[in-house]
Amino acid sequence: MNRTHNEFEIFFHVGLGRAASTFLQNRIFPELEGIKYIPRDRYRKFSQLIEKSNHKKYLISREAALRLNLRLEEFSSYRKDGKVILVLRRHDQWIASHYRRYVKNGGSYTFENFIDLDAHKPKFFGADNIQFMNMIKMIENHFDSPPLVLFQEELINNLGGFVSRLTAFTGTKCNLSQIRLERVHASYDSKQLKIARQVGSLLFSPLPKPHPNPSIHRINRRINLITCHLILFLARLVPASLVGDEPLIAPQQLARIRKETAHDWASCKAYAEKHNPLPNQPITLN
Repeated sequence: MNRTHNEFEIFFHVGLGRAASTFLQNRIFPELEGIKYIPRDRYRKFSQLIEKSNHKKYLISREAALRLNLRLEEFSSYRKDGKVILVLRRHDQWIASHYRRYVKNGGSYTFENFIDLDAHKPKFFGADNIQFMNMIKMIENHFDSPPLVLFQEELINNLGGFVSRLTAFTGTKCNLSQIRLERVHASYDSKQLKIARQVGSLLFSPLPKPHPNPSIHRINRRINLITCHLILFLARLVPASLVGDEPLIAPQQLARIRKETAHDWASCKAYAEKHNPLPNQPITLN
Protein backbone atom coordinates (compact mmCIF):
# COMPACT_ATOMS: atom_id res chain seq x y z
CA MET A 1 0.00 0.00 0.00
CA ASN A 2 1.43 3.34 -1.06
CA ARG A 3 -0.19 6.08 0.95
CA THR A 4 -0.29 9.58 -0.49
CA HIS A 5 0.62 12.54 1.68
CA ASN A 6 -2.88 13.98 1.62
CA GLU A 7 -4.15 10.84 3.36
CA PHE A 8 -2.58 11.70 6.71
CA GLU A 9 -0.94 14.41 8.81
CA ILE A 10 2.39 13.95 10.51
CA PHE A 11 3.88 15.71 13.53
CA PHE A 12 7.53 15.57 14.56
CA HIS A 13 8.66 16.22 18.12
CA VAL A 14 12.32 17.22 18.00
CA GLY A 15 13.66 16.72 21.51
CA LEU A 16 16.58 18.87 22.62
CA GLY A 17 17.48 16.54 25.47
CA ARG A 18 17.02 17.59 29.11
CA ALA A 19 13.86 19.45 28.12
CA ALA A 20 11.16 16.99 29.22
CA SER A 21 11.58 14.70 26.20
CA THR A 22 11.42 11.47 28.18
CA PHE A 23 8.42 12.68 30.19
CA LEU A 24 6.59 13.57 26.98
CA GLN A 25 7.47 10.26 25.34
CA ASN A 26 6.43 8.16 28.34
CA ARG A 27 3.64 10.14 29.96
CA ILE A 28 1.92 12.54 27.54
CA PHE A 29 2.28 11.41 23.93
CA PRO A 30 0.80 7.94 24.57
CA GLU A 31 -2.26 9.61 26.15
CA LEU A 32 -3.13 11.76 23.13
CA GLU A 33 -6.39 10.66 21.52
CA GLY A 34 -6.89 10.86 17.77
CA ILE A 35 -3.27 10.38 16.76
CA LYS A 36 -0.96 7.38 16.37
CA TYR A 37 2.16 7.86 18.47
CA ILE A 38 5.22 6.03 17.17
CA PRO A 39 7.59 5.48 20.13
CA ARG A 40 11.25 6.39 19.90
CA ASP A 41 12.33 2.73 19.85
CA ARG A 42 10.42 2.29 16.57
CA TYR A 43 11.60 5.54 15.04
CA ARG A 44 13.86 3.99 12.41
CA LYS A 45 10.92 2.10 10.90
CA PHE A 46 8.34 4.88 11.13
CA SER A 47 7.83 5.14 7.35
CA GLN A 48 7.12 1.40 7.06
CA LEU A 49 4.76 1.56 10.03
CA ILE A 50 2.84 4.38 8.38
CA GLU A 51 2.61 2.49 5.10
CA LYS A 52 1.18 -0.56 6.87
CA SER A 53 -1.49 1.35 8.81
CA ASN A 54 -4.40 3.65 8.04
CA HIS A 55 -4.34 6.29 10.76
CA LYS A 56 -5.09 9.89 9.85
CA LYS A 57 -2.46 11.44 12.13
CA TYR A 58 0.96 10.36 13.34
CA LEU A 59 3.31 11.71 15.99
CA ILE A 60 7.00 10.81 15.93
CA SER A 61 9.42 11.78 18.68
CA ARG A 62 13.19 11.73 18.43
CA GLU A 63 15.85 13.39 20.56
CA ALA A 64 18.20 15.64 18.63
CA ALA A 65 20.39 17.56 21.13
CA LEU A 66 23.47 18.72 19.21
CA ARG A 67 22.37 16.84 16.07
CA LEU A 68 19.36 19.02 15.42
CA ASN A 69 20.15 19.71 11.78
CA LEU A 70 20.57 15.98 11.07
CA ARG A 71 17.19 15.18 12.64
CA LEU A 72 15.49 17.99 10.73
CA GLU A 73 16.94 16.74 7.46
CA GLU A 74 15.69 13.22 8.23
CA PHE A 75 12.19 14.45 9.00
CA SER A 76 11.86 17.02 6.23
CA SER A 77 13.13 14.61 3.58
CA TYR A 78 10.10 12.47 4.43
CA ARG A 79 7.50 15.22 4.77
CA LYS A 80 8.42 18.87 4.31
CA ASP A 81 4.83 19.74 5.18
CA GLY A 82 5.15 17.95 8.51
CA LYS A 83 4.59 20.00 11.64
CA VAL A 84 7.28 20.29 14.28
CA ILE A 85 6.95 20.44 18.07
CA LEU A 86 9.87 21.97 19.97
CA VAL A 87 10.05 22.12 23.78
CA LEU A 88 12.51 24.59 25.30
CA ARG A 89 13.90 25.05 28.78
CA ARG A 90 15.55 28.17 30.18
CA HIS A 91 19.15 28.12 29.00
CA ASP A 92 20.95 27.99 32.35
CA GLN A 93 18.80 25.16 33.69
CA TRP A 94 18.99 23.31 30.37
CA ILE A 95 22.80 23.42 30.27
CA ALA A 96 23.08 22.52 33.96
CA SER A 97 20.90 19.46 33.39
CA HIS A 98 23.01 18.42 30.40
CA TYR A 99 26.12 18.74 32.57
CA ARG A 100 24.68 16.63 35.37
CA ARG A 101 23.85 13.89 32.87
CA TYR A 102 27.36 14.16 31.39
CA VAL A 103 28.92 13.67 34.83
CA LYS A 104 26.46 10.90 35.71
CA ASN A 105 27.61 9.03 32.60
CA GLY A 106 31.31 9.27 33.44
CA GLY A 107 32.29 12.75 32.26
CA SER A 108 34.96 14.60 34.19
CA TYR A 109 35.27 18.04 32.62
CA THR A 110 34.49 20.95 34.89
CA PHE A 111 31.39 22.97 34.09
CA GLU A 112 33.62 25.75 32.70
CA ASN A 113 35.03 23.30 30.14
CA PHE A 114 31.64 21.77 29.40
CA ILE A 115 30.21 25.13 28.34
CA ASP A 116 32.67 27.78 27.24
CA LEU A 117 30.97 30.97 26.12
CA ASP A 118 34.28 32.49 25.03
CA ALA A 119 35.83 29.64 23.02
CA HIS A 120 35.77 29.72 19.22
CA LYS A 121 35.59 25.90 19.14
CA PRO A 122 34.11 24.70 22.45
CA LYS A 123 34.43 21.06 23.49
CA PHE A 124 30.68 20.70 24.02
CA PHE A 125 28.53 23.80 24.33
CA GLY A 126 29.44 27.34 23.35
CA ALA A 127 27.77 30.67 22.72
CA ASP A 128 26.56 29.68 19.25
CA ASN A 129 24.96 26.29 19.86
CA ILE A 130 22.80 27.36 22.80
CA GLN A 131 20.85 30.00 20.87
CA PHE A 132 17.30 28.67 20.64
CA MET A 133 16.13 31.18 18.04
CA ASN A 134 18.78 29.81 15.70
CA MET A 135 17.21 26.38 16.19
CA ILE A 136 13.75 27.75 15.46
CA LYS A 137 15.00 29.38 12.27
CA MET A 138 16.60 26.10 11.28
CA ILE A 139 13.22 24.40 11.63
CA GLU A 140 11.56 27.12 9.54
CA ASN A 141 14.17 26.58 6.82
CA HIS A 142 13.41 22.86 6.66
CA PHE A 143 9.62 22.90 6.90
CA ASP A 144 6.68 24.69 5.32
CA SER A 145 5.15 25.99 8.56
CA PRO A 146 6.43 27.41 11.87
CA PRO A 147 6.93 25.00 14.77
CA LEU A 148 4.89 24.83 17.94
CA VAL A 149 7.21 26.16 20.65
CA LEU A 150 6.43 24.94 24.16
CA PHE A 151 8.29 25.34 27.44
CA GLN A 152 9.23 22.89 30.16
CA GLU A 153 8.53 25.62 32.71
CA GLU A 154 4.87 25.70 31.68
CA LEU A 155 4.72 21.90 31.71
CA ILE A 156 5.79 22.01 35.37
CA ASN A 157 3.72 24.99 36.52
CA ASN A 158 0.66 24.78 34.26
CA LEU A 159 0.21 21.28 32.89
CA GLY A 160 -3.29 22.05 31.63
CA GLY A 161 -2.11 25.02 29.59
CA PHE A 162 0.81 23.07 28.15
CA VAL A 163 -1.35 20.12 27.11
CA SER A 164 -4.09 22.40 25.75
CA ARG A 165 -1.59 24.03 23.39
CA LEU A 166 -0.29 20.65 22.31
CA THR A 167 -3.75 19.23 21.62
CA ALA A 168 -4.87 22.39 19.79
CA PHE A 169 -1.83 22.18 17.52
CA THR A 170 -2.26 18.47 16.80
CA GLY A 171 -6.06 18.42 16.74
CA THR A 172 -6.22 15.78 19.46
CA LYS A 173 -7.68 15.27 22.93
CA CYS A 174 -6.08 14.31 26.22
CA ASN A 175 -7.45 13.34 29.62
CA LEU A 176 -5.18 15.08 32.12
CA SER A 177 -6.15 12.64 34.86
CA GLN A 178 -4.45 9.86 32.89
CA ILE A 179 -1.05 11.58 32.97
CA ARG A 180 1.24 10.20 35.67
CA LEU A 181 3.36 12.97 37.18
CA GLU A 182 6.07 11.03 39.00
CA ARG A 183 9.67 11.35 37.84
CA VAL A 184 10.77 9.21 34.92
CA HIS A 185 14.44 9.04 35.97
CA ALA A 186 16.07 9.03 39.38
CA SER A 187 18.05 12.14 40.28
CA TYR A 188 21.41 12.31 42.02
CA ASP A 189 22.62 14.90 44.50
CA SER A 190 25.70 17.09 44.13
CA LYS A 191 27.76 14.93 46.49
CA GLN A 192 27.23 11.83 44.36
CA LEU A 193 27.97 13.70 41.15
CA LYS A 194 31.15 15.31 42.48
CA ILE A 195 32.43 11.88 43.50
CA ALA A 196 31.42 10.46 40.12
CA ARG A 197 33.31 13.25 38.37
CA GLN A 198 36.44 12.54 40.42
CA VAL A 199 36.32 8.78 39.82
CA GLY A 200 35.33 9.27 36.19
CA SER A 201 38.52 11.25 35.57
CA LEU A 202 40.47 8.10 36.48
CA LEU A 203 38.40 5.61 34.49
CA PHE A 204 37.02 7.33 31.40
CA SER A 205 37.99 9.81 28.74
CA PRO A 206 36.36 13.21 29.37
CA LEU A 207 35.46 13.33 25.69
CA PRO A 208 34.81 9.71 24.65
CA LYS A 209 34.83 8.74 21.00
CA PRO A 210 32.50 6.02 19.69
CA HIS A 211 34.08 2.75 18.59
CA PRO A 212 33.89 2.35 14.78
CA ASN A 213 32.18 -1.01 15.24
CA PRO A 214 28.57 -0.28 16.34
CA SER A 215 28.24 -3.58 18.22
CA ILE A 216 31.41 -3.01 20.20
CA HIS A 217 30.35 0.58 20.83
CA ARG A 218 27.05 -0.59 22.33
CA ILE A 219 28.82 -3.13 24.54
CA ASN A 220 31.37 -0.58 25.74
CA ARG A 221 28.65 1.95 26.43
CA ARG A 222 26.63 -0.58 28.41
CA ILE A 223 29.66 -1.54 30.52
CA ASN A 224 30.48 2.12 31.17
CA LEU A 225 26.90 2.92 32.20
CA ILE A 226 26.80 -0.03 34.61
CA THR A 227 30.11 1.13 36.10
CA CYS A 228 28.80 4.68 36.45
CA HIS A 229 25.65 3.56 38.22
CA LEU A 230 27.74 1.49 40.63
CA ILE A 231 29.93 4.53 41.37
CA LEU A 232 26.87 6.68 42.03
CA PHE A 233 25.37 4.05 44.32
CA LEU A 234 28.57 3.73 46.35
CA ALA A 235 28.91 7.52 46.47
CA ARG A 236 25.80 7.62 48.65
CA LEU A 237 27.82 5.95 51.41
CA VAL A 238 30.61 8.55 51.42
CA PRO A 239 30.27 11.16 54.22
CA ALA A 240 29.56 14.63 52.88
CA SER A 241 32.40 16.02 55.02
CA LEU A 242 34.90 14.19 52.80
CA VAL A 243 33.61 15.75 49.60
CA GLY A 244 33.80 19.44 50.42
CA ASP A 245 31.38 22.34 50.11
CA GLU A 246 32.33 23.52 46.63
CA PRO A 247 29.22 23.31 44.40
CA LEU A 248 29.17 21.07 41.35
CA ILE A 249 28.23 24.15 39.32
CA ALA A 250 29.08 27.62 40.59
CA PRO A 251 25.98 29.88 40.79
CA GLN A 252 27.84 32.74 39.11
CA GLN A 253 28.43 30.57 36.05
CA LEU A 254 24.72 29.90 35.72
CA ALA A 255 24.01 33.59 36.28
CA ARG A 256 26.29 34.50 33.38
CA ILE A 257 24.56 32.02 31.05
CA ARG A 258 21.17 33.38 32.03
CA LYS A 259 22.30 36.97 31.47
CA GLU A 260 23.90 36.31 28.09
CA THR A 261 20.90 34.35 26.82
CA ALA A 262 18.19 36.65 28.20
CA HIS A 263 17.48 38.23 24.81
CA ASP A 264 17.26 34.83 23.12
CA TRP A 265 14.87 33.57 25.82
CA ALA A 266 12.64 36.63 25.47
CA SER A 267 12.63 36.20 21.68
CA CYS A 268 11.56 32.57 22.04
CA LYS A 269 8.69 33.54 24.35
CA ALA A 270 7.57 36.22 21.89
CA TYR A 271 7.76 33.72 19.01
CA ALA A 272 5.72 31.17 20.95
CA GLU A 273 3.05 33.78 21.72
CA LYS A 274 2.93 34.88 18.08
CA HIS A 275 2.27 31.32 16.92
CA ASN A 276 0.25 30.27 19.97
CA PRO A 277 -2.58 27.96 18.78
CA LEU A 278 -4.64 29.28 21.71
CA PRO A 279 -4.10 33.07 21.52
CA ASN A 280 -6.70 33.69 24.24
CA GLN A 281 -4.62 31.65 26.70
CA PRO A 282 -1.30 33.44 27.35
CA ILE A 283 1.75 31.28 27.97
CA THR A 284 2.66 31.15 31.67
CA LEU A 285 6.20 30.22 32.67
CA ASN A 286 6.15 31.07 36.39
